[in-house]
Amino acid sequence: MTSKVITLAIALVAVGCGNNSDVVGGGGNNGKGGGGGGPVITIGGASGNGGGGNAGTSGTSTGQSGQLTMVVRDFKFYDANDATTDADFENVPTAGSTANGWDDKDIVTDTLGSDFKPVYKNAGSTTLTTHGQDTFNKWYNTIDGTNIMQEIPFTLTANPDGTFKYDSLSAGPPLSPGGGFFPIDDGSKYATAFGNQGKNHNFSFTVEIHTVFTYNGGETFSFSGDDDVFVYINNKLVINLGGIHVREVASVPIDSLGLTKGTQYPLDFFSAERHVTQSNLLITTSLGLTINTSIPIQ
Repeated sequence: MTSKVITLAIALVAVGCGNNSDVVGGGGNNGKGGGGGGPVITIGGASGNGGGGNAGTSGTSTGQSGQLTMVVRDFKFYDANDATTDADFENVPTAGSTANGWDDKDIVTDTLGSDFKPVYKNAGSTTLTTHGQDTFNKWYNTIDGTNIMQEIPFTLTANPDGTFKYDSLSAGPPLSPGGGFFPIDDGSKYATAFGNQGKNHNFSFTVEIHTVFTYNGGETFSFSGDDDVFVYINNKLVINLGGIHVREVASVPIDSLGLTKGTQYPLDFFSAERHVTQSNLLITTSLGLTINTSIPIQ
């Protein structure tokens, strides 16, 4: 193919049953439990529903390429007797699973909300793995008693070929002890009061990252991790891997998104770790991602 693509390879955790190993092998990582690829999902950039936001609204950036900040929110496992818990965490469906787990592509709308958060698609209803707008809205908003927010420096290491990379299999503490992506484990620098909840790691959390990049054409971005993943470029949903499931792969033809070379655009990343037993993270990109300072953390 002559067109360049941004490839986001999403390797999600083995859910429900399975062993208690800490790492799912991302593509080429030889990690434990990584066998068996999921379906390949190609998402056409220009043909998706909903218009993207204007590039000029992305704001300014700060710091060097690859020097980012991620917002991690820790949740307790769901307990029907505890009103401060969120029913979307460690509360898998009793039916509807497939060989991939619980795919759930109807969680969010096609465009980022005016508050720079994903918008729940099913107001007044539920989806296979979520329990309504109220529970979902807590994923990426700080709610006293329900979640605990941590702002954590997140560095993509520069490679000799000009790309940037973060690999939990080799990064080590504080974010990736033992090869898994567990940034808020008990005993770590960013541990929270909720703790590991009797598990060997802290599994129940969300991640939010807001960045900007200048589009030059031909850049690449690859990612593997878990569970739900929602990625927006220019405020438009380009990757939708909602649900609790095993490894899946998605690719986006970036040059078909209608971007203008030399112009700055936002790339917003959201994920959720909602079910034990594994978690990992791999990012490799040639995009010069920097922090989007125009978006407040709340």
